[in-house]
This record gives sequence, C-alpha cells and structure tokens, in this order.
Amino acid sequence: MSSLDLFSLLKLLGVLCAAASLALGLAVAVLAPDTLVRRLLFRYVASLERRMRLMFIETRGMHVAIAQGVAILLALGLAVGGFGLPCLLAVPVVAAAPVLVLERMRKKRVQRIEQVLDGFVLALANALRAMPSAGKALASIQAVTPPPLDREIELVLREMRVGSTLEQALGNLSARVRSFQLDAAMSGLLIGRQTGGNVPEILDGAAQTLREMARLQGVLRAKTAEGRAQANVLAAFPLLLLFAFDMASPGYFRPLTESATGVMVMLIALGLWLSSVILTRRIMEVEL
Repeated sequence: MSSLDLFSLLKLLGVLCAAASLALGLAVAVLAPDTLVRRLLFRYVASLERRMRLMFIETRGMHVAIAQGVAILLALGLAVGGFGLPCLLAVPVVAAAPVLVLERMRKKRVQRIEQVLDGFVLALANALRAMPSAGKALASIQAVTPPPLDREIELVLREMRVGSTLEQALGNLSARVRSFQLDAAMSGLLIGRQTGGNVPEILDGAAQTLREMARLQGVLRAKTAEGRAQANVLAAFPLLLLFAFDMASPGYFRPLTESATGVMVMLIALGLWLSSVILTRRIMEVEL
C-alpha cells in the first residue's frame, strides 16, 4: 500500500471518528435530562408538529428532526472528507428546509381554500335560508365543500360537538388558516348573527366581495410575476457561480474551507446572501 493510499485511509478513518464522536455527543446531550440541547430540540419538534398538525399531516416531528440531524452530520463529514463547499452549503439548506417547506405548503393550502371560499359562502347562505341554525347549516354543506376547506369545516363541527360555541370554533378556524378572506367571511357571519341582521344577504354580499378580491389578486400576481422571476434568478446566480468556478477549477475555494478565517468569511457571505433573499421576497410580497 502506497503512502498516499495510507494517508487517504487514515483521513477517512479520522472523518468517521469525528462524525461518530459528534453524533455520540449530541445523543448524550439530547438523552440527558434538563440540558439546553434537549430543551431546544423538543421546542423545535413541538413547533414542527404544530405546523404539521394545522395542515393535517400525520408525520412525527421527531422523525423529521432525526432525518435533519443525520443529513447535517453526513454533509459535514463529506465536507471534511474533501467535498468542501457544496456540502457546507447544504448544511443551512437542510437546517431550514422543513420550516420553509411547511410554510410553502401552508400558503398553497390557503390559496386553495380562498379559491373555493366564495362558493362555500354562497352555499352557506342558501343553507341558512332553509334552516336558521348556523351549526346545522354548516353540517349540511360540509359533505359538498371542496377540499381542503372540508377538513376545516369538519374540525369546526367536531369542536361544536364537544362543547365549543360557534364563535369559538370559527375563531379557531381563522387562527388555523390565517387567511384575510376567510376572516372577512366568518366575521360577516358572526356579526350578522349577533346584530340580528339578514345573515344570508350579508353572506351573498361577502361572496361577491370575495370574487372581486380574487380577481384583483390575480391581476396583482400577473403584474408582479416578472419581478419575482428576476428576484429568483438573482438569488440563484451566486450559487451557480460558485458551482461553475468549483467545476472549472477544482480546489479554487479550498482556502476558504481549510482555515477558520475562511470558514468565517463563508458564514458571513452566506448570512448576507440569505438576508438579501429574505428581504427581496418581503419586498415582492405585495398585499392587496
């Protein structure tokens, strides 16, 4: 065996020992009672499960956290083993991926709810013309309500069956979905019931308003689509340059990964890049 092969083997063994030591240290910190790492982990898991529960996802938050930990350890091990910059860049991506994916799923779910909201409000108005009880009216149209709004209405009816009032159940619905249009529709229903107004007529007006809001939001999304596309291209451009330089000249960024100063420079650059991406997305999110 040549000296180069022996050096590579020793380096691989060192990487495996470092990864095993880090994994063992994290396991001890998590399993030991009343440690900071354990508290932070369980707080993070609770946050994930709360987000998933609001979208009726059955996956355990601990399973997601364990998968993240394994992926981060693997990326760090590959980075130390010579794969360098791409693996280091994968660490923050893996760390932030579940929260970003869940938030994106929530926004898409809210959009689907808002697309069927005007039809639901009209159906509720017609049901209230046939029966005075709002709870019975909701139960009568729950079977024909399009998804994913049907799951939310089903949960509202369950809460009412176990003792919650209509106001409490609808308030919980608004807190779960976090949609301005849904809040406006449910507020019209509750205010109409409390003031003794003509609730079906109020809901008819709310449905018409929702249709107009949906039309204006479509126009707004079309007007800002070009700006969003440009922002996405500019956000991806630095990463493309990094991979292009690394492929054209292997080892070009190696000084950044072999010294503490280089790692600090990469972390600062990564933080600035993430801040610019988040700020750009906030600027492009025009609210109606």
